[in-house]
Amino acid sequence: MAPRISASAPLDELPQPAPQQQRVGLSFEVMPPRQDHPDELLSVLESYGPDYVAVTSSRRSGWLEGTANFISEISASSSMRPLAHLACSAGSEAELRHWTERLIDAGVRGFLALRGDLVPQPGYLQHADALVRLIRQVEGEQVSRLAAGRLAVAVACYPNGHEESKTPSEDFEVLLAKQRLGADLALSQLFFEAEDFLRFRARADLFGIRIPLVPGVMPITSLRRLQRMSELTGLAVPRDVGKRMEAVEGTAREYDVGLELTAQLVRRLVRSGVTGIHLYTFNNPQVVQDVLQRVDI
Repeated sequence: MAPRISASAPLDELPQPAPQQQRVGLSFEVMPPRQDHPDELLSVLESYGPDYVAVTSSRRSGWLEGTANFISEISASSSMRPLAHLACSAGSEAELRHWTERLIDAGVRGFLALRGDLVPQPGYLQHADALVRLIRQVEGEQVSRLAAGRLAVAVACYPNGHEESKTPSEDFEVLLAKQRLGADLALSQLFFEAEDFLRFRARADLFGIRIPLVPGVMPITSLRRLQRMSELTGLAVPRDVGKRMEAVEGTAREYDVGLELTAQLVRRLVRSGVTGIHLYTFNNPQVVQDVLQRVDI
C-alpha cells in the first residue's frame, strides 16, 4: 500500500533523485490558430527539434475539429510529432472513440487524456482514467496501423493539488491509477515555483509512481498575464514574484523581468534533474525564442 505523506513535509526531508547529465526532453503546447497558415510558428518550433507538439482543443476552434485540422497541417508541413488533447467532455464514449480514430488518421501518435470541465451526461466518461483505458482499447484494435504497436498516452498532474481532491494523498492515488491503466507520462499543470514541482515529484516517487513527470512551464510576459494565470488556476502568486513584476514600469520591462523569472524557473528544474520541459507557447514564436535563448536551449 502506498504510504500516506504529509502535504507539509519540507522538500529537504523527502528523497531527491540525484541529478544526472542527460538530454532534457523539450515539448511545446500550441492552440489551433485563428489564421489558416501559421508558417512562422511551425518553422520556429520545428527549429528546436521538439520531441512532440501538444495541440489543444477549444470552443473557438470548433473543439476537436480544429485540433484534427491543425494536426493534419503540422503533419503535412513539418516533421514534428503531434500529441492531441482529448477530454471526456468532448463527447460520449462512442464519440470519443470516433475522435480517437479521426486524430490517428490526422497523424496523431499520442494523446493527452483529460477529464475537462465535464457536465455529467449519459454515456460520457466521468474521469480521465476511463479515457486512458478507451485509448488503449482503440490502440489494441488498430495495432497494425502503428509503427511501434502503441500510442503514447499522457495525463495531467497537479503539483499544487487538484481543486477537487479531498486529501493530499488523493492526487497521487489518482495518478497511480492512471499509471496502472497505461499512462506513459504526466504533464503538470501550472505552478509558479520550482520547489512546488520538485516536492510533488519526490512524493510521487514514494507512492510508486514511475512514469515521467514533466513540468509544464507557462512564460510570464506581463503583470496582467501573471494575475490572469493566478485567477484561472486559483494559485496565489508568490510574494517575491509579484513584487518583482509590480516594481517595474512599462510593457518592455515587464516582459523582460517576466521572462527572466521564467528562465530562472526552468534553470532550477533542469539542475534538479527533470526529464523534460513542456513549454506553453501562446502560439507566439518570439516568446518561445526569448525563453529558450535565456536558458541556452
